[in-house]
Amino acid sequence: MDRLFTLTDPKPSYAEGFVNIGLTTWLGSEEISSVVFTAINFNSKQNETANVIDTSKCTYTETIIQSFIKGGVHGETYLVTMKVVTDATPATKEEFYLKFTVNDNIPKLPNY
Repeated sequence: MDRLFTLTDPKPSYAEGFVNIGLTTWLGSEEISSVVFTAINFNSKQNETANVIDTSKCTYTETIIQSFIKGGVHGETYLVTMKVVTDATPATKEEFYLKFTVNDNIPKLPNY
């Protein structure tokens, strides 16, 4: 299973919402027991957690990671890291990544 997931379309800086990543294939019979969410600017490697994800809204189920992405600066690319720990004994630990670019050059819709 690929550990890097990429949003195919850029996100405007004002847009926010959940990105769900299903891990059923990777987990097998295990379940997610915890996830730590962080984010960096992909180019500068600066910590951008507070600016591009809302950690109070990021969550998970037994098989799905739910990152809540927000904000960002036009033209910048970000990488969200999701450190997953499973309920296995011993616990399985793995990092998954979500990469996205912010672009505010979204065409305006015609007035109706």
